[in-house]
Amino acid sequence: MEHLLEYQDYVLAYRLRALVGGKTRPASPYLSLTDYARFRLERQTLAKGVLKSADYRSQLREVERLTERLNFGFWHNPGETTEFLKRVIERGGCGALESPENFIAELLTRRERADLSPEELSRVATYYLGLLRASASYLDAETFDRLRAELEPLREQLPFFVLSEERPPETVEAL
Repeated sequence: MEHLLEYQDYVLAYRLRALVGGKTRPASPYLSLTDYARFRLERQTLAKGVLKSADYRSQLREVERLTERLNFGFWHNPGETTEFLKRVIERGGCGALESPENFIAELLTRRERADLSPEELSRVATYYLGLLRASASYLDAETFDRLRAELEPLREQLPFFVLSEERPPETVEAL
């Protein structure tokens, strides 16, 4: 299940970055689940071999390129999410980040919203917005640790709801 949730993390990060636009817009095309898995395995293989290679710098650059393409760790890397939040502020904000209701309305498809119970929708929004909130407090280590500890149990309860789309929707509402 963790690998499916990792893909779900990718999809929601992709949608959010596309919604915010500007420098946050994903540079790579949207990945289906199959393509995501292929690139994820490639990244994992490269990452394992980086330190074993005499030419580790070029391999490390490739790992970084794949990390960016996969939005790998987007929600779980406080340095990256803090940088993302700065860009959101530069762009004047993002409605999807203002409330759980907006998050659900702007980042989940109509089908996804229909498939999930109100409790599951709330859990999804609470979890992902909570990760961003925890990252915003990153400079205060104690607060960051407390907020992240509160969120960890939610990950185990997250429903998997994203279906692999072959191409990204023009808007989430198009689905």
